[in-house]
Amino acid sequence: MKRVFLLGYPITYSLSPAMHNAAFQAMGLDWRYALLSVTAGDLAGAVARLRWADCAGANVTTPHKEAIIAFLDDLGDMARKTGAVNTVLKRDGKLIGENTDVAGFMQALQDAGISPHDARIVLFGAGGAARAVSFGLAEAGVSGIVILNRSPVRARQLAAMLQGHFPRLSLAINTSDALKDADIIVNATPVGMWPNVAESPMPPGSVCRRGAIAIDLVYYPGETRFLREAARCGAQTLGGLSMLVYQGALAFALWTGYAPPVQVMFQAARRALGEEGGG
Repeated sequence: MKRVFLLGYPITYSLSPAMHNAAFQAMGLDWRYALLSVTAGDLAGAVARLRWADCAGANVTTPHKEAIIAFLDDLGDMARKTGAVNTVLKRDGKLIGENTDVAGFMQALQDAGISPHDARIVLFGAGGAARAVSFGLAEAGVSGIVILNRSPVRARQLAAMLQGHFPRLSLAINTSDALKDADIIVNATPVGMWPNVAESPMPPGSVCRRGAIAIDLVYYPGETRFLREAARCGAQTLGGLSMLVYQGALAFALWTGYAPPVQVMFQAARRALGEEGGG
């Protein structure tokens, strides 16, 4: 049996095992996907576990998408550009960090009929997920990105990464009144994730404009407080489930070499989330 793990903390409520194990079964693969709860102090040991012969790779989530780079042998192109890893695979005995979040996020936008070209973006967060989202949006030709983050240092690091790749991109940090003019607002933080469902990244009293698009990378619960607040302002909303599936499908292809059964993965993720239907 080949094993694949999810490294992160906390990860109790992840849908990834249900999604990937359904895909492995559908493809007739004797593979198993399991959670590996890893604190920052345990990361080196967890990466050492990935080097065992029975392991084919891993996914990486909060808070390790940047820190794990120091323990890997090499990086793929997108992981190197963004400075964030969400997928690890083995190649010739080496652990290679890849980033499928960028393409997964952009596919989710495309499926929802959202074009970010020339859009004014407000982005909550400056971690690994925010790096992927902002890079994909910048590549798509947004007019500017305002980064809202509790740590100005982290926000400046993200802005510097983006400026290095997109020197003409308009960037700002912690401009609180940007929300009212934003075309697209993205929550790339874990704020609002189960069990902390009463939380929202939106500052108290803030509003977004009618017709804006609010996107939450959190997928559990399916409708977060952030999305409800945005909907009350008249915004279109998109949850994080489709990005989860698409980034996972790309990781599946990297690990196995097979085309992923995307519809099976959607159905399994929705069942695990308690939603009905497939697609």
